[in-house]
Amino acid sequence: MRAQRGFTLLEMLLALAIALPLGFALLAIVGGGLRAATAAASTGAEADAIAALVERLDAEAHSAAAIFTPQSDVLGTPNCDASGTCHEFDFFTRDAKNVPHFWAYHYDAATKTLTRYVYDDLIAAGPVNVRPYGLRLSNVTAFGAKRILVSQLLMPALGAYVASDVIVPFGFPGVAGGNALVSVDVGNGALHLHHELVPRLAATGFSIVVGTYVPNAPRPSPPPGTAGILHPYYAYVEWKIGSCVDAPKAATPGCGLNGDFSGLVAEQDGADVQPGGTVTAPSDSQIPIADVCRSLSGAGSTAVPLASWRDAVSNSYLRIADANLGLSEWWSLSSDGNYVAPQLPLQPPSKSNPSVLGPTVIESPGSSYDTSYWLSC
Repeated sequence: MRAQRGFTLLEMLLALAIALPLGFALLAIVGGGLRAATAAASTGAEADAIAALVERLDAEAHSAAAIFTPQSDVLGTPNCDASGTCHEFDFFTRDAKNVPHFWAYHYDAATKTLTRYVYDDLIAAGPVNVRPYGLRLSNVTAFGAKRILVSQLLMPALGAYVASDVIVPFGFPGVAGGNALVSVDVGNGALHLHHELVPRLAATGFSIVVGTYVPNAPRPSPPPGTAGILHPYYAYVEWKIGSCVDAPKAATPGCGLNGDFSGLVAEQDGADVQPGGTVTAPSDSQIPIADVCRSLSGAGSTAVPLASWRDAVSNSYLRIADANLGLSEWWSLSSDGNYVAPQLPLQPPSKSNPSVLGPTVIESPGSSYDTSYWLSC
């Protein structure tokens, strides 16, 4: 029988030298694919969680009589920052037996957790019987809620029409329905969504935003002098003259606040009121002048500093807000009583587009003048 030849040791070592790198490369490819599939599944789950949350918020908004952003959250801490962006927003409704129900979505930035709370009542001291219920979403990297009046929205499709705000109080502190929107931003590492919520008692569809808007029916122009409501404004000037303006020091003669120097300080400071002009409110204005005017004596008044905005054709307007009623309107700087609705968009004052009204400060060596404009009763 003929002998069969086998593999030599050298041949086997050469085969292993070729096969092992290929095997390791194949394992790396398979492992990378598995890791990518796992990461994709995790990302998909996080994206689904945010999408499901927004769908849930939408459904709950349709069952709510009001959506609001309280000053203090359910844990008793301040809720909103200076820009009006809040880390919690709450819902309110009543059932068929007229029993109130409240629930809130509260975000903890430290733990990146969004928690749903329910509570039984809302009194001046805060929510009653608060407890977590129904949702605890982790890994939320961004969250913010902001209540926006429809009069603040800029919608080119409406032309010069300014939508009217509707406020419906429900008898609880800070709880009001109507046509205001609550804008919610929420996101994690996979998805970031921006969504607007409207309570079920608001009008639906196009009328949510425009309120009393009537398409193709422009507001008639009243005769001159009857188109608006005239209100005067005044310039309040505060001034200081003397060596204390540049570097006030208590030890400098004439600059002290007490003792022998007080009379000299009084001679260096002063204030004056000058006639300013007239603003024109819309003829259908819903803001009582008593809510926004300022008595020049300052006693018990609600001071409203004026600052003019410009519309699309450079007409000047003032945005007047009534915190008591939750309303805001655009009043014209026209002094003839003929009110013309602003043409959107409206632009706030800037360095390139300064305000006609607004704080004016003039400083020079030894003197300082500070002018503010105030609406007057």
